[in-house]
Amino acid sequence: MAHLSRRTLLEGGGALAIVAAMSPYFAESAAAAPALEPAAVEALRLKWVEDLTSASIIEASPEAFASKIASMDTLVGNFQNPAHRRGMVFLPNKLFNDLDWTVGATEIVKSNNMRLGYANLQTMATAWATPTSIWYGSESLLTNIRRGLAHLNTHIYNDETVWFGNWWSWLIGATKPLADIMAILRPELDQEEIDTYCRAMDHFLPNRDPRLQIHPNGDPATPGIQESNGANRVDICRAFIIRAIVQPDTDLLQASVAALSPTWQYVTSGNGFFKDGSFIQHSTIGYTGTYGLVLLEGLSKLFALLSGSTFDITDPTRSNLTATIEDSFAPFMYNGQMMDAVRGRAVSRYALRSIDNGNELIEYTLRLAKAADPETAARWRGLCRQWIESNSAATIMEGNIARVALVTELLASDVAPVRDATGPRFFPAMDRHVHRGSSSDWAVCVAMCSNRIAWSESSGAENFRGVKTSQGMTYLYLADDDDHFDDEFWSTSDLDAPPGTTVDLTPLPNDPEGQWGETTPPNEWTGGVTADEYAMVGMHLIAPGGTGLVARKSWFTMDDRIVALGSDISTASDAAVQTVVEHRNLGTAPRGLLVDGASVTDETVITDARWAHVEGVGGYVFLDGAPSLRAGLAERQGTWRRNNRNAAAGTEVVQRRHYATLAYDHGTGSAADGSGYAYMMLPRMGAQAAAQEASDPGVAVLRNDHVAQGLSTEGGVVAVNFWKAGTVDTYTARAPLCLIARDRTNNGVRLNVSDPTQTQNVVVFDIAGIHGHGHGRVRGRDAARVQLSRTDTGIAVAVDTSGLAGATVEFEIGG
Repeated sequence: MAHLSRRTLLEGGGALAIVAAMSPYFAESAAAAPALEPAAVEALRLKWVEDLTSASIIEASPEAFASKIASMDTLVGNFQNPAHRRGMVFLPNKLFNDLDWTVGATEIVKSNNMRLGYANLQTMATAWATPTSIWYGSESLLTNIRRGLAHLNTHIYNDETVWFGNWWSWLIGATKPLADIMAILRPELDQEEIDTYCRAMDHFLPNRDPRLQIHPNGDPATPGIQESNGANRVDICRAFIIRAIVQPDTDLLQASVAALSPTWQYVTSGNGFFKDGSFIQHSTIGYTGTYGLVLLEGLSKLFALLSGSTFDITDPTRSNLTATIEDSFAPFMYNGQMMDAVRGRAVSRYALRSIDNGNELIEYTLRLAKAADPETAARWRGLCRQWIESNSAATIMEGNIARVALVTELLASDVAPVRDATGPRFFPAMDRHVHRGSSSDWAVCVAMCSNRIAWSESSGAENFRGVKTSQGMTYLYLADDDDHFDDEFWSTSDLDAPPGTTVDLTPLPNDPEGQWGETTPPNEWTGGVTADEYAMVGMHLIAPGGTGLVARKSWFTMDDRIVALGSDISTASDAAVQTVVEHRNLGTAPRGLLVDGASVTDETVITDARWAHVEGVGGYVFLDGAPSLRAGLAERQGTWRRNNRNAAAGTEVVQRRHYATLAYDHGTGSAADGSGYAYMMLPRMGAQAAAQEASDPGVAVLRNDHVAQGLSTEGGVVAVNFWKAGTVDTYTARAPLCLIARDRTNNGVRLNVSDPTQTQNVVVFDIAGIHGHGHGRVRGRDAARVQLSRTDTGIAVAVDTSGLAGATVEFEIGG
């Protein structure tokens, strides 16, 4: 076989230079490694096996797991039947009938088939070790697993193989299940077998250093390596920690544990967690809901495994990780669903819905709680209980046995549900904004892009039509509509015009801005500011595909409504331009749509509309009279394959769902130039109340143009996005900034301010009309960052925004 002709991955000066530069750390860690007593090693192994199998919990409540174990038993039986399409055949090019590693569509597919072979063997090993399974302790099953391990090692995965396809399959995809299998079967494997399989794993880990990985774009014939980070680092360390326990190898165990720490350190660029709660992967994608979960999964398991042992993680910065549960993950959970705005290309996968990622967060949070202090653990467990019990479409008890065990234990406890934090959360590092109403019966998430964050991510095979999902897509979640986005939204919705976006309907090719989030729009800024129950966020839109579409878009969110402002919309194409107010999945049956009290069914264009209502969703008020509103109900159809070519993730089954759509019709080509919009969303509001809001909306637009977008409320709140120097109300910005002002008096005002460009060390603005003895006094959380000076009409405020990366500065003047 051509793939097996080269021996080493690490020959070549470039790779060796990197290894040499990093090796001292590895050597120092190894030198400091304490010797492990055999009993301590065995205790760690048994603890890990219990985590993999949940054996003691199953023995205590076998009836609770009967259906899960029966399904596993059937699958394992199929694996052992050579006539089955998934059965073991022990051929030189495959171990299982459906997993050929020499013939396939691409090298990536073939390398994936190799790693899936190990995944199947892990399922078999788990069944062998699971009480009440028909395969528990089976000699014939054990024989097949050992034969399978030897077969894969002989024909494909060994220390002479040159990797091909996807590097991940070799260093992570195969090593994790292989290490787990060895942990489960350790008493049944001889030392020679263990050493052989460990050498195979080590072959794909550069210099046996758990901080390194194969370079994803490297040529196997000309090896390249790089530092691993984020979720990839955790996965590598996890595999080699277990491998080191099994062999055992104290030095490798010490180095692998030590290599974990960088994964929970805050970053200011690149991949990882940011202080504002953002999580970035692939440098330009907000990925809390998938890659962030992968990192959390590995760390939660390892924290629990190592707790109380010689290798317990005592690094004080571990608090960064525990903080992510409530600062990074929980804000994006709504009734057990992980919001799609942070799931990246996973939204295109048929078999991975938002509820599935939500279930993962619940599992990993419950696991990490085992390594947390009692107060924190109780709060997290309460959150998990609420996420489960608040979702009528909950599927968590359909998960893996270990997950079911954790949830069964939780639901049998007396832990009370804990409510989600309400109000706004803005994540400036990844251009995502979440606002949860005080009643928790609705939440909204706005997905934006910037010169830091890409329009979207595609792998070429996945999400190649998702390029418009971060140009202002607005996700509205409702308490009584749990599965809106999971109910075939991604297979049937209009991907060319998602809700909340301003779009040019020029047909675009797949991946118009490349793959893997490799390009970002060169916009002026995307940013925002929060203030208790209020937030003002904005994005200078440069649309993908080179159509020339641009716009300025802002969202003001408050306790019971969302106000959206748009201005300076123009395009260089001849296509129609729209701003999509709503594109709501109504499910398998239509519902009522009203515009100004009149029922609308077929798509129609309405002039000077004042309000609309979608049954079961809420009201919409058009603050500018919607000069041309396109409205209608229609059944749409589509397939998952339209946005995902992977056989396991996309399907050609045609799905049908009804939609209610409301959109500003800005015109075609140059006729759209200079267009704008101003509308208000009223989640869960009835039709009569929406009509009343149209007469008295409670907000007034103060300015909506290329200089600023601002508004005021009946309660005296003023919120402004200043795109450049200019004046709104009594506030004059000298440069771009975001501002929310409250409780204004002649003596003072409460202010929240940010630098949305993330490039200014100081932002300065003037306030007219502030006078009296208190005007020179500054207090509040960030008072030390504020300096005041008098002007002819009031005061000038200089705010130090250095090092804040777009975060809000909060203070009060006077009083």
